[in-house]
Amino acid sequence: MGYTRNAVVIEAPVDEVLRLTNDVRTWPDLFTEYKSSEVLEESPGDVTFRLTTHPDETGQSWSWIARRQTNFERKSTYSEREPDSGPFAKMELRWWYDSLSPTTALMTWEQEFTIRAGAPVSEQEATNYLNKHTKIQQQVIKEYIEKMYSEPLKTDEKNGDGKNETASRNGTAEMATDEESVYRGVIIGRYQQGSEDAIANAFQRSDETELPALLGVKSRHVWVLGDIYMHFVEGQSALPEILKEHAKDPLFKDVKAELDTYVKPLSPELYPGVAREIYRWTPVQAQTKG
Repeated sequence: MGYTRNAVVIEAPVDEVLRLTNDVRTWPDLFTEYKSSEVLEESPGDVTFRLTTHPDETGQSWSWIARRQTNFERKSTYSEREPDSGPFAKMELRWWYDSLSPTTALMTWEQEFTIRAGAPVSEQEATNYLNKHTKIQQQVIKEYIEKMYSEPLKTDEKNGDGKNETASRNGTAEMATDEESVYRGVIIGRYQQGSEDAIANAFQRSDETELPALLGVKSRHVWVLGDIYMHFVEGQSALPEILKEHAKDPLFKDVKAELDTYVKPLSPELYPGVAREIYRWTPVQAQTKG
């Protein structure tokens, strides 16, 4: 089975990025590869549509029907192509939108596919093609959205109102950020004593990549006590969701494989060792109750 995963940082609020990229009717303007997008059936959070590409250098144009479902709470989408005459026997696409700051979003695309028997391309060739063209399209979308988002601010500045408008936008965004939930989770296991430096080095190398941004991780803390290992994570999603959504990401698989040589679950029944929270207290909660 083929798999690709690519992400791009867009300088615009995450809700705007979700709104602008989730309207399939505008995709011929948003993407450079689509000639038309025809909505066949639509309901809140669910749309079935037909995409048609521009002819390639050989004059070949492709068309297929897909169904796209949106989870507005998680800010994610799931799409699946209906069977067609193209090279793919099956194609699933998952998009995630994560807020890195009030005015910055991370958009991640995941594609999982199988090649039809007798197709003129191999799985590896299809993977290489999708990786290349996904990065091109993500860059086009990034530039398109950033231009759209910056133009109103430039217009306001010309009218002498730019400062007030910017302050208003930033104020609203900062207030929204204060209300955003920060998810906290703890993974507990048993570790091989003496491997503390190896565990720390594995995390350090991983955290220097784009993986923390892809996962939405805000901070991590790793403790050991005796042979007990405790990994505390703060993120934009619940820890079980992070583990489920990113299990196939190559960067995630690499660091997990390395850590698995040093850290084991407390017991097979408790794998992967994500603790369940039963009580929480914060100063904010205390002020609210007061």
